[in-house]
Amino acid sequence: MYNFLLVFLFTGMGGVLRFAMGKLSCFGYTDKGVLYANIVACIVMGLLLALPQQNDFIKISCMSFCGGLSTFSGYIAYAQLSASGINSLWYHALSLGLGLAVFIISFYTTKSLVA
Repeated sequence: MYNFLLVFLFTGMGGVLRFAMGKLSCFGYTDKGVLYANIVACIVMGLLLALPQQNDFIKISCMSFCGGLSTFSGYIAYAQLSASGINSLWYHALSLGLGLAVFIISFYTTKSLVA
């Protein structure tokens, strides 16, 4: 029961943060907020998964918070609604490429700092 409560709380926090990032006026368009939320989620996941002690709390909080922060359905919806053609292709490439890059950088940077 404790794990269900953790998942509920961390997923909710991630979803609220994603919603807030989408509504901030400094991002301009809502799809930029989703892009930044996905990038932040990749950074947080890289940091948490690189920690040397992996217990259930870290794994559950990482999966649920990052899952709530970066939803694939939100990414796809904003990519499809925001633009078509070459702009949509750039958005997909930027989201996936930059997300993977920042995950790798944060993972190995954290691993080298704490090891």
